[in-house]
Amino acid sequence: MRFSDVFRGMFAALSGNRLRALLTLLGIMIGTGSLVALAGLLRGAEEALVALNQGINDSSTVRIRQTAPPARGIPRTRRPLSASDGEALEAIGGLAITSETSRDARAVHLGKDKRVRLMGVGLDAPAMYRLTIAQGRFVDAVDLVEGRRVVVIGDEVYTQLFGADAKVLGTQLRIADESWTIIGVLAHKPAMGHGNGTGRWDRRVMVPRSAFDATYSPSHQIQSLLLRARGVAPAESTMRALADMADAILMRRHDGVRTFEVEDRNGNNQEKSILVIIQALLMATGLMSLFVGGINIMNIMLVTVTERTREIGIRRAIGASPRAIMLQFVTEAAAISLLGGALGVMGGLLFAALASAGLDHALGSWRFHAVPWSIALGLALAIGTGVVFGLFPAWRAAQLDPVDALRGA
Repeated sequence: MRFSDVFRGMFAALSGNRLRALLTLLGIMIGTGSLVALAGLLRGAEEALVALNQGINDSSTVRIRQTAPPARGIPRTRRPLSASDGEALEAIGGLAITSETSRDARAVHLGKDKRVRLMGVGLDAPAMYRLTIAQGRFVDAVDLVEGRRVVVIGDEVYTQLFGADAKVLGTQLRIADESWTIIGVLAHKPAMGHGNGTGRWDRRVMVPRSAFDATYSPSHQIQSLLLRARGVAPAESTMRALADMADAILMRRHDGVRTFEVEDRNGNNQEKSILVIIQALLMATGLMSLFVGGINIMNIMLVTVTERTREIGIRRAIGASPRAIMLQFVTEAAAISLLGGALGVMGGLLFAALASAGLDHALGSWRFHAVPWSIALGLALAIGTGVVFGLFPAWRAAQLDPVDALRGA
């Protein structure tokens, strides 16, 4: 069987009735297109959740939280997490380590006041939290060493207390009854959803960790530690190994009493679980479309067998076996389905590109992705659908009696 025969058969099946041909391909196109488009959009959604989330939720970070010690461990130690624990973890190497400590406060300027979240930060905070400076600078090493009373304020604090176009660098801002000099303003950091707490970065103010401790936390106690791998995102097994090393170091420092909790960022991630569920449901919808497309292909191939009865009789008369007839029609069904799959892939990529552009404009962080596995899967499922649903029409063609076929029966 030559490819020209397959092409001629496919053209005959589709050219008889253009509307029928379009409806035949439509199910396959929708099925494969939805697989490709949804895979790309969900990949973009996963990145957007990390970029737009106000906290830290990617797989290259580990958070260590302060917890109450177990009752049997209280006689040995009640030691909380402290900044020195973070310094001890630096021995692991290859990690950016940030200690988290904060408190609610009120920021006041010229009679205006706003509820804020006051944080003590170090040099790694911008990279750790993906912060961008809109004006001025961030806390530097000199600020930390000298314990300078300087502050970097969030975008909402800036606009509500000073105005959108105000020059605030060097201005004094009173926070928690203490005076601080503004050295920088954060760029707006969008968030997914709408929160009303002070955890949003636009409502935060950041001061050097040393100045925060001297003023509010002389014991150097912290609420949590954040560990992030530097450079390229490591494998899941690597991050687990780093988390285990951090756990072992802290257990020794805390006399074997677990006064902390090491979160596994590769474990039960709520956002990731939701995306997986959505992906499974939407992929199931795509498979249903392929099923419908397969029924349409079966229908058009049955019609084609009827229309090409005389051709089948001639082929049988000149020596074609039933197996060759069956193979020809199965191949034609697969080719029709592949054509629909290819058109669906192109449509899915176009839809994903347009949707990503719109979402990027609305959210500011949504990239277009062409996911290779979804393209390969879509085309493979399209061919498989054509083969499966083309078997019965092909079998019918192979079973035709040559004499009756030549008579046009």
